[in-house]
Amino acid sequence: MTCHKVKHMTYPTTTGLLGLTLIISIWINNLVMAWFTYRNINHLENRLSNCTCISDTKALWQGGLIGRQMRLNMVVTVITLPKAMYRRGHITKNAHHSVPLQLKLRIWGIYSWLFVNCTCLAILAWLIK
Repeated sequence: MTCHKVKHMTYPTTTGLLGLTLIISIWINNLVMAWFTYRNINHLENRLSNCTCISDTKALWQGGLIGRQMRLNMVVTVITLPKAMYRRGHITKNAHHSVPLQLKLRIWGIYSWLFVNCTCLAILAWLIK
């Protein structure tokens, strides 16, 4: 009597596929954010040039990939928290209105996508444990 060796195919698990999808999504999100920052940061900073926090951040971080990202983070802070930034004296009262709606929507979309990615990553880490 002879034994036949049966090759078992291994299929990727659901969490593995979710993890791979999430990693791809995070990389695409980072590329989109870097592209957006590279193309729009100077325009955004010119619109908010009368804000001390924008000029201070630009002087501190200057250029480069990380510097541009940090400068975009300050612009996002001005757009999302204008009252708090005004109370602290970092911006003028209506500075956030000088950013065009189209750019605000793009920023909100990119950062919302980032938030969803981070939330899914936390859920996936919880599921793996």
